[in-house]
Amino acid sequence: MNTDSCPIPTPQERSFLAIQQAAEQTMLEKVSRAISDATAEVTRNVQDAGLEFEPTSEGYFMFAVQQATFVRLCGGNPDTLRGGNSEVGEHVIRNCRNIIDTYWKSHTGQGALKSTSLSQAIGHSNKRGPS
Repeated sequence: MNTDSCPIPTPQERSFLAIQQAAEQTMLEKVSRAISDATAEVTRNVQDAGLEFEPTSEGYFMFAVQQATFVRLCGGNPDTLRGGNSEVGEHVIRNCRNIIDTYWKSHTGQGALKSTSLSQAIGHSNKRGPS
């Protein structure tokens, strides 16, 4: 008998998974919209204030969500970055490394940010508009 195989879910388990996956998809869509909305809001408010800064990229807000989520997942306070469980943090980092190694490095060029620096990806820039 092969103990490595996944058992076939019961009808109740399938129903539960469908409900959970639908809620997850809705949540992720809301997060994506919130990131887009925050980017647009900053752009609008900066323009309305007459400031000459480059617009904040969506990457900046994605990074903010990632950092706050990571800290909360580890049991810490996202406002102070204190109180997290380092063992949980290491587990999360290993999971991220496994995603990189399994899905990105083995499939060169697929899903990668080609020649994009971290600063570009998160939209962090010190550049200002004309002086």
